[in-house]
Amino acid sequence: MKKIITASLMTTGLFLFTACTSSAPVLPDTPSFKKGKLDGCSTATGEYTKDSDAFKVDADYKNGWFYGRKNCNPSQA
Repeated sequence: MKKIITASLMTTGLFLFTACTSSAPVLPDTPSFKKGKLDGCSTATGEYTKDSDAFKVDADYKNGWFYGRKNCNPSQA
C-alpha cells in the first residue's frame, strides 16, 4: 500500500512539474537566422525575398526564413 501511495505522489508531482515548464522554442541568435527571418517576413507580406544560396547551405538562414514567413506580424515589420 505504501508503494502505491508513493508512486501516486511521484506521478502527481511529475504532472505538476511538467505543467509549469515552458514549451516555447529557443530561437537561434545568429546573424543568418535573423537575416532569414527578415527575408521570410518580407515574403509573407508580399515581397518575395530569399537568398537562394544561403537557403541551400545555411540551416539557420533556412529555419529563420520559414519562421519569419510563418510568424510575421506586418505591424512589427
